[in-house]
Parts: sequence; structure tokens; C-alpha cells
Amino acid sequence: MRKRYTYAQFDTDVKKLARALRPRTDRFDAIYGVPRGGLVLAVCLSHSLGKPILLDPRRITKRTLVADDIADSGATLKALLKRQKVFLVVTLYRTTHSRMRPDFSCRTKKKNDWIVFPWETDASSAYDGTLKMRRPRAARISRFP
Repeated sequence: MRKRYTYAQFDTDVKKLARALRPRTDRFDAIYGVPRGGLVLAVCLSHSLGKPILLDPRRITKRTLVADDIADSGATLKALLKRQKVFLVVTLYRTTHSRMRPDFSCRTKKKNDWIVFPWETDASSAYDGTLKMRRPRAARISRFP
């Protein structure tokens, strides 16, 4: 079942994660957001916690907080973290069957649910192959005199 996650829910969850992480900010130096879904969370946590964003995964260290939108199968996080240990992993959603359990998460996804985040479209969220990705039309740009 397709579930829409709203910006209001996101705002609430960012505040919950920031509250949980604030006592630990002396133990991590930066935040890395897993592209694409983790970037939005990482930027918001960066502002809330006063920590810089890492854009290069090769700069991840054991003093890096890693953020992602969801730990579903866990394959993305597991692949990223097999190269480097990190301080903590936080996600908005997790599943009970994920191969990589985040240290902090706000919600649990049910097995047959498909979460559509507010920064996604139905088409861009279609990693399960049930929706066809449409090629976006070229934008019309007006020239100003």
C-alpha cells in the first residue's frame, strides 16, 4: 500500500532525532546524507545540530553521523558502511527485516507499504519497478530582453 509521508511528519521526526542526538554532538564531527533520500534529512539535522554536511562518502570517518530516509532492505547502508565504521546511523523509517538496523529511527514501515516522501514524485519513488519513469519534458525558458 502506498503511504504518503508529509512535511509535517518530517518536521516532527527531525525534531525527535535532533533531541535524541543533541547530547551526543560532541562525539561526531559531520553528517553524511545518503543520496537521494538522506540528503534532505542530513541538511535539516545539520541546521538543528550545528554540524557540517559531508558530500563525499570517501570522507566518512568513525566520527560521522550517517542519515538516510529509510532502512528497507538495508543494502544501501550496508554497502556504504562496509568500507568505514561510523558513529551512528539515523533514518526516518526502518523495517524489521533490514540487514542494517539504524541506531535511531522514528517510524517502522510495514512489509507491503511503499513510502512516498514529500520530496519525491510518484514516478521518482518507483524503485520497485511498478511505475514507469517518464522522461521529463524540456523546460521552456523565456529570454528576457
